[in-house]
Amino acid sequence: MAASKMVATLCLMVLVFGLCLPKAQSQDVCAGVERPDPETIPCTINCFVPDPVCGTDGVTYACGCLDAFCHGVDVVKEGEC
Repeated sequence: MAASKMVATLCLMVLVFGLCLPKAQSQDVCAGVERPDPETIPCTINCFVPDPVCGTDGVTYACGCLDAFCHGVDVVKEGEC
């Protein structure tokens, strides 16, 4: 029982650090993408070619960095979560 609690704690730590650390990486992944004005969030995104990115909320945003930014989320990495 103690081992399962330790594993659960470690999994939680990995999840928390995995979601907290990427804020610095968001700059690299989304370099050159301008964040929308916070007053316009959520904004309308129309994409014709999928460019999935993984948000810090664990959701895949199919239309790329701007899609994630319009939902008020930073980007963890390129590709699906």
